[in-house]
Amino acid sequence: MIPFFRRSDGVHLGMSSGERGVLTSLTEQLQQVFDGDLSSDPVAARMFPDAYRDDAEASAEFRRWTESDLLAQKTTNASTVHAWLTGARDGAFTPEDEQAWLRCLTDLRLTIADRLGIVDAATEEQSYAAGAGVGLRDVYDWLGYVQEHLVETLTSAR
Repeated sequence: MIPFFRRSDGVHLGMSSGERGVLTSLTEQLQQVFDGDLSSDPVAARMFPDAYRDDAEASAEFRRWTESDLLAQKTTNASTVHAWLTGARDGAFTPEDEQAWLRCLTDLRLTIADRLGIVDAATEEQSYAAGAGVGLRDVYDWLGYVQEHLVETLTSAR
């Protein structure tokens, strides 16, 4: 269960087929969120937070100019990760792939955190005790492990 490993040519994907399957499903679900009506999905507030919390008009203007580009980048990140997971891409990650992985894993964790009601340290602690989200909580923790392992692999001696 080593998600990533470093070779002389860079970082490579080392996930088992089962891990790839779980993450493939999650990236597909994330893409569905991005393709859906974000205005009715509460996760949008986590993915696209207000730039000006005390000024709704300025925040709406900022969103008008930035949201479509941000959504396009998030969609590209998820597609890049999906391509690696399904074998459409292989070899060493490029710097762009590394960033896509880091950002996509963050988006997945934000989405799941929203579904679990995690907004701070206290609600994160409470989510451990909540019986309804045990499986989802496990996935959230696993994604944290995968993301941490990627950061450690990226920052390890080259």
